[in-house]
Amino acid sequence: MDNIFHKNYNHQVDPNAVKELHNAIDQDIKANGGTTPFINNIIALCSINFILAKAIYDLKSNSKFDVFAGKSTLDINIINTHTKEPIYSGSPAQHTQAMLDKFKKEYALYPSLFFYGLGNGNFYKSLLENKNHKKIVVFEPELEIFFIVFHLNDFSKDIKDDRFLTFCPSFLNEAYLHILCNSKDITYNLRSYDFHIYNDYYAKNHQTSANSLNKSLLNVQLLNIKAAGNSAEDTLIGIKHVVENMPKFYANYSLKDILNLNQNRNQTAIIVSTGPSLTKQLELLRRVQPYAIIISADASYPILKQNNLKPDFVTTMERIELSGKFFDTQVSQFDNGITFVVSSLIHPNTIKLLNGRDVAFTHKPLRFEYALQEDSKNYMCKGPSTAHFAFDLAIDLGCKQIIFIGQDLAMASDGTTHAKGMVLGETSPTISSKEYEPNITTVLGYGGKTYVKSIKTWDLFREYFETMIDTLSSYTDVKVYNATEGGSRIKGTIEKPFKELVDEIISKNIEKILVKPQAISTQDSQIKLAKQKEIIENFIKVGKERNELIKELFKRISKLVESADRDLAANKEPRYAKFYELKDRIDRLKATLDADKSFGDLYMYTAYNFCVHQELEFTAMMVRPEANKSERDKKIFEYVRQHGYYFFSLAGMIETTIDTLQNALDGWEV
Repeated sequence: MDNIFHKNYNHQVDPNAVKELHNAIDQDIKANGGTTPFINNIIALCSINFILAKAIYDLKSNSKFDVFAGKSTLDINIINTHTKEPIYSGSPAQHTQAMLDKFKKEYALYPSLFFYGLGNGNFYKSLLENKNHKKIVVFEPELEIFFIVFHLNDFSKDIKDDRFLTFCPSFLNEAYLHILCNSKDITYNLRSYDFHIYNDYYAKNHQTSANSLNKSLLNVQLLNIKAAGNSAEDTLIGIKHVVENMPKFYANYSLKDILNLNQNRNQTAIIVSTGPSLTKQLELLRRVQPYAIIISADASYPILKQNNLKPDFVTTMERIELSGKFFDTQVSQFDNGITFVVSSLIHPNTIKLLNGRDVAFTHKPLRFEYALQEDSKNYMCKGPSTAHFAFDLAIDLGCKQIIFIGQDLAMASDGTTHAKGMVLGETSPTISSKEYEPNITTVLGYGGKTYVKSIKTWDLFREYFETMIDTLSSYTDVKVYNATEGGSRIKGTIEKPFKELVDEIISKNIEKILVKPQAISTQDSQIKLAKQKEIIENFIKVGKERNELIKELFKRISKLVESADRDLAANKEPRYAKFYELKDRIDRLKATLDADKSFGDLYMYTAYNFCVHQELEFTAMMVRPEANKSERDKKIFEYVRQHGYYFFSLAGMIETTIDTLQNALDGWEV
């Protein structure tokens, strides 16, 4: 899946708090005549996790834990003054050495390692000397332990280099874990993932917290792998649609203009989805219509039209042709004043069906679309469904109160899956079929007292909503209400009857205000299209150049592997030295491709599903311990052999991508 969060683990911090902390640190540096390990660590952590850094700095001293120094700097113990229990039951130095010996033997080649517990920090200081470890992640439940360890060891360089990542569970939310697990060093190591509890002290006192974190980390990493699940074919279809649709993108309304004119004008947005519960909410929706922005998911639009309930916005984003059925009706007066906010990757037939309606295009924030260099306000919909798209729109419009209706994400008690009047049927024949039973799941229902039947895809949608809401709550005061009054519970929402919310909104007697921008001019459209054509033609040029390098290396691999296979068949030792040389070439080319932004934004993005699963195989193979040179030789031989298939497949995908771009570009009529 593409990452939905900012680089820093804090989405927004108070600038005054940042300034105050910086001033306090400057005073400390002057008072001490220079920096200290503690100050260095705090400065480094500030740029990554300001809130945690400030919490540690603000302690000033430790009271729950005492430090006891032994005969050497490695022999430092920490005692819990409340329980009189030491973190190390024996010699800290011996414990550190035993762990280092274990990790040198079993985990020396792992790119990422996860731990619960900092201890005295000495183990991690030594572990970081192994440059194979690109990410060492440590969760420590006690702020005072951070305070002590940051005084004892200077980790600032490794914190800045994003190698040593420390978190306190009390300051942690799901958003942090998504940022963390988005790293390639972590994603590619999933098959060798392990979660290490530092020692018996942490196992005894924090087992529940550690287990919960481990479960969350596994869920997030598996979600990332699922997000890579789109095949190269599906991704190419989306790219093809984006390029084909470009002339239409710049021939309607600009989402940027809509947002600029309407941001923060209206307090409330109601997102209308097509769950079975929608039917009972329609008359209440009619009452509140003058006072709240109504954003309809595409499948809800025909239902609202049947009931003469005009939404302000309709969102649609699916690349499949079937989505066009929601708009396969005659354009009428009902459509006047509605803005259809459309993802650029939708099926071209859907665009044809939208002719005669006011349309504003937006790109999904995916790598290829970002590489097209549109204005940031013309990107929207990080999530997997049209309802997530609607939620994004409500947020970007600056609404402080967002209300879900029809967001069941579950089947009704009578087995129906959608609201009355749903174009594709109230009960999905696919979901109700016997073959679909393995995809049925049970989830906690609205109100939290019952369980309801859902499907795994809807449950994924629910989890994504929960992550979005959790992230939103960490940096805004937006309130999200679930007024569906049915279906599954969405954690983070406030469950409240729709009637109560409607009464509250109407009582304020503040009607909504929406301002319509001017359509994009023909001149602006032509300028934009010329720029887009230049970008796409550059993609084609880069793809051809890089593919020549890939094909040349593939030929070298094939030739060397064939020679080695002949040697093995003749009971001769292959020339392993040549494989070491070729491994270096493979790694250099992969590093070159990885550093090439244009190549990555299109070609590696298209091949992402294939590459992720191949890299999982490569990493699982390369982290295996090696007892001797013979084992290392065989590992390198297999690494090179597998890259023959990798580069052959990648070259084919690049050629297909180039053809797709060129054909889509040739179809422009401007």
